[in-house]
Amino acid sequence: MSTDVPDWARLPVKLQHEFFDLANDEAKRTKTLLLVQKKKLEEIGHLLRFRKVPTDDSWRKWRIAVVDGSDSPAMSERVGGRFGAYAAGYQVYQNLNLVEEDYYSGYMADDQVGSSDVSKDVLDLLTTELERIVALKCLKRTDVDLVIIDGPFFGFRLNCNAAVKRKELEVPVTRLGSDLIENLTDMSTILLNSAKAVGVVKRVRTAAIDGCMIHKSGSRTAATGRNDKDILASFMRSGDYLSLTELFGSFDAYNYLSRLAGRSRSKHWMDVGIESLYKLCVEDVKSSIKRILNRDVTPLLDNERYFLRCDYPAPPFAFEVKTGMNVDPILAFFQACCNKATGLPIILDLIDEAVTVPRGFVGEFVEEIEATLARDAELDKYELETRFSSLNPQKQE
Repeated sequence: MSTDVPDWARLPVKLQHEFFDLANDEAKRTKTLLLVQKKKLEEIGHLLRFRKVPTDDSWRKWRIAVVDGSDSPAMSERVGGRFGAYAAGYQVYQNLNLVEEDYYSGYMADDQVGSSDVSKDVLDLLTTELERIVALKCLKRTDVDLVIIDGPFFGFRLNCNAAVKRKELEVPVTRLGSDLIENLTDMSTILLNSAKAVGVVKRVRTAAIDGCMIHKSGSRTAATGRNDKDILASFMRSGDYLSLTELFGSFDAYNYLSRLAGRSRSKHWMDVGIESLYKLCVEDVKSSIKRILNRDVTPLLDNERYFLRCDYPAPPFAFEVKTGMNVDPILAFFQACCNKATGLPIILDLIDEAVTVPRGFVGEFVEEIEATLARDAELDKYELETRFSSLNPQKQE
């Protein structure tokens, strides 16, 4: 018999009752919201045209590499610095059989000065850099026909703010954050342009369908306030896929329509007129990418996005490919290796499990550094203990 106590029961009784009341209040609010959105979804349904995954077994002759990485969920905060660990790896499959795998590791050491958010953003970028290095190793092999990466090709730009660009890094090499971003952009461009790579997007943040409805109606009232994945989960059946290029008329429109959905929340922006606002959103997306990545925007937007639902009730997921790339065998492959529990290609779940850095690992990693230094007779043990003391001893890592 399990002795686990529910987290709810760990709270004081008064708080338990208050949270029950709050949950009931939210249930009522959500019910009202869903009933309002039902009519909006009916209008959206008239726009959507899904296709069925084609029958295509050509992928069975391919060797398909899947690449993923992860970093420590939280950095180890010590008096003398911040530490993070990360890993990446690849697995190669042929006809759904694992034929090869390999793994790589890295770490980050940072001063205990400045924003911890910046340190975490840099750690995320270092993880993505290692993923791209591994992906390019696979891409250069003559026996690999397709490389699957986790996430959009240029999704890392969300972590590329001005503070990150100015950041001085010492590990794994001495450089600025801007140098790291430049390297990431170069490698991601090579992957995209190869037309042999696919980026699987699990965490969809775009709201292009809402943006499309706002653009058509000229009013914010047509919006559901839901992201594309959420909306499509209400319509797609097992084996359905959707091309955003077909839906919106061009391969890059989803970027601008999603920005339109965000901008339309402000009355100031809606007052300029819907067509003028859309043009502003196009300019805004392009200038934002150019400012962040310091590149010609056109090649970086040269990709198409699809949504696929392999099974129900698991939600659909999105994936990106080079514009014009034949996706029939890719769709058939994703459908054939679907993990019914997640709705994702099971090979992505397997590599994710293999490279995931456990929550408590980075603390043990730092302890190993300290233990190694403690054996060095040249170092003062008192100074070591001080440097590696937890910054907040009340919080367990």
